[in-house]
Amino acid sequence: MGSNLVRLTDKTYMTELEERIRAVNEENLNKRISSRVLDEMERLKRLILVGKTPLKECPPELYHHPVFVFWRMVNKEVAKASKKRADAYYRKLKASQRFDQTIDEEAETETVSEEGEQLTPEQLLAKCAEELEELKQTDIEKGVRFTDEQFAVLKYETNDVKTLKNLTTVEELYALADKIIGTKRL
Repeated sequence: MGSNLVRLTDKTYMTELEERIRAVNEENLNKRISSRVLDEMERLKRLILVGKTPLKECPPELYHHPVFVFWRMVNKEVAKASKKRADAYYRKLKASQRFDQTIDEEAETETVSEEGEQLTPEQLLAKCAEELEELKQTDIEKGVRFTDEQFAVLKYETNDVKTLKNLTTVEELYALADKIIGTKRL
């Protein structure tokens, strides 16, 4: 203000003091506002970097930040790759659906030809038994399945186990089981 003396009664002095105080307060207020804006930008940048906020909500001031430019490039590449994978998956799905349709059409033609015959339940049962027997024979020829004789030889049971299967009362079952296994119980 130019001197150490405060002139309370001087109107121009007090007006000038008021203007300077107001200017200092405005300057401090503007500093606080600008620091809060910068703090908010940093907070938003951290939220985007951590993944809490989507990259689409990036403010224009941060749009050209190198990290966000790099992320946009990466997201484009990821989108291309995922689109390629999705297209390949849909192509496979459509191909399998076409394959299923051809199988269904073949099955429909078979059912139409079978419907013309109108088999009785006994004839249908006999036909299924024949098909099962044919499948069993082909499995035996391939070596995938045992014949009944081979299975009987492989499935070894002691005489005690065979008699155990024929018993009817619980006391007899427990007595023979104790003889076979022993008296130790868990």
